[in-house]
Amino acid sequence: MALLIDTAVVAASERVEYWSQASRDIYHPVQIVSGAGDRFSARMWGDELGSIGLFRLATAPNTMSRTPKQIAAGDPECLHLKILLRGRMHAAQGHRCDVLGPGDMTMYDTSQPAVFRADESFEAIVLRLPKETLGAHSAKMAAHTALRIPGSCGLPRLAAQFFCGVAAGLADGTIATDDVNVAERIIDLVRGVSADRIDPSAQPARLRSRTELLLHAKAYVEANLGERCLGPTQIARACSISTRYLHRLFEQEGQTVSEWIRTERLHRCRHDLLDPAFADHTIIAIATRWGLPNLPHFSRLFRNAYGSSPREFRAVR
Repeated sequence: MALLIDTAVVAASERVEYWSQASRDIYHPVQIVSGAGDRFSARMWGDELGSIGLFRLATAPNTMSRTPKQIAAGDPECLHLKILLRGRMHAAQGHRCDVLGPGDMTMYDTSQPAVFRADESFEAIVLRLPKETLGAHSAKMAAHTALRIPGSCGLPRLAAQFFCGVAAGLADGTIATDDVNVAERIIDLVRGVSADRIDPSAQPARLRSRTELLLHAKAYVEANLGERCLGPTQIARACSISTRYLHRLFEQEGQTVSEWIRTERLHRCRHDLLDPAFADHTIIAIATRWGLPNLPHFSRLFRNAYGSSPREFRAVR
């Protein structure tokens, strides 16, 4: 992600005002108040993915207000999904208010007054989605903003991991800014997360999107890589889908289920071979931990993937 704003470029006494003005130009008009005084600092990184904006914020304690005056000065007519990475935050919009901790999410409507207050330094990922991209869902979502979406488990946890991964991919260039497939998956997940939050009891049989099912399958694989017999049947059963449909989901990724499992196992083995914490672990011990207990077979797979045997790879690192 490109660095869009860094208050370090101005004098300490000017940083709060600079943050407000720069945010107005890049984000939308907001009012920023901070008791940090000359200790205030803030940075914003951002990228566009089609019509979706992704931003990462890291700031000192402050209160961000979106008042009728700021709305009149400029309204992009968007819904924002905020994922709090570090710190605590109080959110309020309409007659709703809640408190977020690390990993939690909340929605925010740019067309309505709102207040977000952080009494300590925080970091967050923010997705900016035009309401028109969310279709009929946007009105329901706008009626439930400022409420905490717990991020400790279930779809919100998987979605947050995906959103952070997209931000990282845009930053290092592995995801293109015109990747329509990734943009559609973000919209799918935002709809899914908000649908469960709006009325989880009224939608026990809500159809899960392909993106949700794929994330669920990948999360199950990652949690069970050490099982030697891990395969499509077991994964499909855990996700409550047919094995045939599981294969179709992974075909859209350009890999078979077995190829994806193998790639993840080799990636974990490579990581452990590089990690000094595992320097006294044998190669077969590392491979077995990740479900590859046959040393000759593991060595062939590793050489095909990385161009050298595990022993050679470890020796030169």
